[in-house]
Amino acid sequence: MPVVGVCVLAACGSLPKAATTYSVHDFGPLDSAVLRPVPFPIRNLEVVPAPWLASNAIQYRLTYTQPTRRQFFLESRWAAQPAQLMEVALKRSMKANQTAVASSGCRLRIDLDEFAQIFDAEGVSRGVVEARAVLLAPRTDQLIASHAFTVTRPALSADAVGGVGALREDVLQLSRELLDWLDALDAEGASRLAGGVRARCGA
Repeated sequence: MPVVGVCVLAACGSLPKAATTYSVHDFGPLDSAVLRPVPFPIRNLEVVPAPWLASNAIQYRLTYTQPTRRQFFLESRWAAQPAQLMEVALKRSMKANQTAVASSGCRLRIDLDEFAQIFDAEGVSRGVVEARAVLLAPRTDQLIASHAFTVTRPALSADAVGGVGALREDVLQLSRELLDWLDALDAEGASRLAGGVRARCGA
């Protein structure tokens, strides 16, 4: 009997363990997103993540104890890479005047450098998004203009859910600021940019 008992226990130990469950997050409904026409044609918009953001991990940093360490929540994930979620949100905000995919126009690239929940003290955190927008000319990809954005929003709770909510609001604010920047470029006209952005993008 003792031998049989040992065999049974060994067999049980070889059984596959249940997979650890985790929650999956995206930005949820974006009804509050700003829907505004872009004043000149944008042929393509892409968000390019920095290498450390090319995963679906929900990342955080404890700046008050380990400022150089990038960590992630074990029981929570993004539904896709943050750059992919952001790209969908930005395209949505800019499609108000687009009935079809533009066949010509400038290319807008967003380089995503930071997308994380930052803890400045125990229990105190904020969502931080840092990105650089680059407007490139049709065909040649010549640089027309660029602008850096930093958006931050306090998290309502010191956990993944709080960070997700803050980062969602950051993306909506970034969308507003990006559209404001594009409007300002168009308003500058030919006095500062040869032919004006509208002409260079084929409008």
